[in-house]
Formats: sequence, structure tokens, C-alpha cells
Amino acid sequence: MEYRLNKLPVKTTNNFKVNDLKIDLDLPIITNFNDYLISNDKNIIIEKNIINNHISSKIGLEFNKYLELNITIPKDKKIDNTVILEYDFSNNDNLVDKINFNYEENSSCDFIIIYKSKDNNKHFHYLVENTKSNKNSTGSITYINLLNDKSNNFISIENDLLECSSITHNIIDVGACVKVNNVFSNVYKNAVNNLNSIYLGFDNDIVDMNYYLNNIGEKSNNTMRVEGVLDGNSKKIFRGTIDFIEGSTNSVGDENENVILLSDGVVSRSLPQMLCHEEDVVGSHGVSSGRVDEEKLFYLMAHGYSKKEAEKLIVMANLSKIINEIKDDNIRENILHIIDEKIS
Repeated sequence: MEYRLNKLPVKTTNNFKVNDLKIDLDLPIITNFNDYLISNDKNIIIEKNIINNHISSKIGLEFNKYLELNITIPKDKKIDNTVILEYDFSNNDNLVDKINFNYEENSSCDFIIIYKSKDNNKHFHYLVENTKSNKNSTGSITYINLLNDKSNNFISIENDLLECSSITHNIIDVGACVKVNNVFSNVYKNAVNNLNSIYLGFDNDIVDMNYYLNNIGEKSNNTMRVEGVLDGNSKKIFRGTIDFIEGSTNSVGDENENVILLSDGVVSRSLPQMLCHEEDVVGSHGVSSGRVDEEKLFYLMAHGYSKKEAEKLIVMANLSKIINEIKDDNIRENILHIIDEKIS
């Protein structure tokens, strides 16, 4: 069945071919998913439920059953250890999950959520996340997609960052053949919202992103950094919007996408947008798309590297800017190793 997903809130001309993603999908029947581990901190409150009810998101997919986690970081609690959630698809084909994060006032915690599969079965994953960060709370939430290259992965994030809070989302989308992400953020007075995203596209992969960040309060800050690599006949659409809402004086918005194209067969479309309803703001956006930088390539080859080795070093250097945001040394090194193998 054909679906139209990740629709732009305000359409642009059809000639750009970025208004939505048209894709054929056979949506699975969702059953219970039992293979997941949580390295919990005793100060965090986690409630787990199987919900038989309607779930949807700004991506545009709907289901009637999902696994829900309600995670609360209590007021004034500063959690030093990174909390890791790991979902193993080896004995499960499909997962629809919803995670609700509630950072209470003056709380702090970092999370890493990993979705992985080691078999060759086709898997389906659809995440809906809702995050509320209350006054003076801080934290990071990192999603790592390690599903096999037959699988589909969908991530939808909606967050509200209240006064003086700061949240960083990292999306490390290196697995699956269909990768669709949607992020919608409301950022209030003196709050800081960082969105970092990595994507890899190989063979006939489909990569589709729709990020919409709202500066709502005074002195709010939105930053969007996206790094990608495309090879084979992969296709990618990136839509990035920062919107300065009326009343967001003295706010900052910055978005940038950088994609390296390793093949003539790839299709890379980008639509960076900056919308402004206030005068006293600072906004910037840009897209860089093309082959590996020739000067860097020449320099490395002059120092004894082969062309292939030099290309890989340059690509890994770009991706490492975001990979280094991961708060766990072992996971960070493992991701670098996996990306290195995929690019090789």
C-alpha cells in the first residue's frame, strides 16, 4: 500500500519533490516485544505497559498496539550514569514503542537507546517519543539504529523545552534500508535545544528527514546539525525548518546539513528553511553536498594513503563530530567501528 509520510507543514512547489515521502509499505501486525534491557538507575522512575490503543505521530503512520515506557527523572536528581535501553530484534520481527520522558525541575540524565538485529529477517520499528523538560533540567537522548539492511526504521520525536532547560537529541541512523525521522520541537524562554543527526545510505536505501524547530520564548536557542553519507542508488530528502515565533526576541537558530556523495547514482534533495516573525533574532542555515573535498583528498594521498583510505578518513572525520556526543565510551567506539565497516 502506498503511503505519503513526513509531509511538510507548509508545502513548497512540487518541482522540488520534497513535500512528502511516497512509499509502498506492508505494515506488520504488532505482537508483544520482550527482548529489551534497561540499565536503570534507582533514582529514575520507569513504568512499562502494553497499550492496546491508537498511536500516531507527525510521520503519518498509525497503529493500535504499542509498548510504552514512562520515564521520569525526579526533581533535583542529577544522574551521573548514562541509562542504556537496548532492544534486540533477533527473536522479534516488529516493534512499535512509545517513550515519554519527563525531566522534572533541576533534574539531569543522559539516555542511549539502541535498536539492533543480528539475523537476516526483515524487521519493522516505529518509535514515538514525547519529551518534556521542566525548568533548569538538562540531558541528552541518543537513538542508535543498528537494524539489518532489510529492515524499516521510523523515529518520531516531539519535545517541549520549558524555561532554562537544555536537551540534546542525537539520531545515529546507520542501519535499515528505510530510515524515516521526524522531529518537532517547541523551545521556550532561555531554553536550549540541540538536534544532531547522522545518516548512511547505501544500495537502494531510502532516507527521509523532516525536522521543525520552533523558537517560542525570548532568548531561546535551536541548533540543528546533520551529517550524511550516500552511496549506490540511495535516495535522501532532508527538510530542516527553524521558525522564530512572534515573541522570540534575542533568540538564536542555526541549522546545517553536510552530505558526502560517494556515487553518481544517488539522489540527494535538501530544503533548509528559516522562518521569522521577529526582528531581533540571529538565524543561519546552509547545506553542503558533493564529493569528498579534493584538497583534503590530495593532502592525505600525498602522505601515503590510497584514495579509498583517504576518502574513508575524511568521511569518518565528519561523522565523528556527532558520534563524539555519545556519552558512553564503549558504545561510541563500537559505533565508529560499525560505520567504518559499512563505508569500507
